[in-house]
Amino acid sequence: MRAEIDRAIAGGEMDALARFLVGGRTSSARYAARRLAERAAEVGMLSETTAGLAEHVEPVMRQLAALLCYDAYPDAPDRTIARLRGLADDEEPSVRDAASESAGRLLDDQFPGVVSRVEPWRAHSSANVRHALLVAVVHAARHGQVDRAEPLLRLIGPLLTDRDPLVRRALGPAAVAALLQQYPALTFEHLIQWSTSNDEQVLWNVAMAFTSPAASEMAKKALIVLRKLSLDERRYVWRAVAAAMWKLGRRRPEIVRPELARWLEDDERVEVARAALTYL
Repeated sequence: MRAEIDRAIAGGEMDALARFLVGGRTSSARYAARRLAERAAEVGMLSETTAGLAEHVEPVMRQLAALLCYDAYPDAPDRTIARLRGLADDEEPSVRDAASESAGRLLDDQFPGVVSRVEPWRAHSSANVRHALLVAVVHAARHGQVDRAEPLLRLIGPLLTDRDPLVRRALGPAAVAALLQQYPALTFEHLIQWSTSNDEQVLWNVAMAFTSPAASEMAKKALIVLRKLSLDERRYVWRAVAAAMWKLGRRRPEIVRPELARWLEDDERVEVARAALTYL
């Protein structure tokens, strides 16, 4: 397969390359992207090649374009980010995934320049683009660079009210949880601040952040927030609290079970306790 890919790229036969890649393995597409990047860079056509692939009828070729955006960024930062944004909203999941991956790699490797360029993605009309931003945040946080903590927390803050299912699943239980893992003290401070909101989606995200493994390292502190949220009468919020309590309870039963026992005797929290204990 790799020999055929190399011949197609060397001859500039993009339609032939598409035929080789359609229905193939992801590893073949990644190999093709690397070889295309090398070839296009040699002739100074990396940005143009990426642009052409982004308009190709075959999804696998648009997937290549999304992967190539990582290499094309240094020569054309603004055009590349705009192209990546479009690919993040592609109709094909494989293309969207590749765009999210490249956005994450860029945010990780080119943080100062990329963070300001992807900030407008928070307000994009497409949930796919907003989701891609959150995926990128998780990628950029994975090494725990301290200087990124506050910028990343500020970056995701405006999305806390976003009720789109695709976004909310990637926010509290994933992006905020990832930041809690890497930057526990600062992220907990933000969770305390966010917990003062009256917006149920914000409170849902706060509670769901404590479903993560990172929360078990600060279970006693997490209970301070969850006790408060457990008094919210809105089912959407207290069910999220129950989910956090049973997840925490599985990891730290010695701390959570006595708390839930007390909640069972509290008329205002008994439903939350019963919901959590169902899974413990």
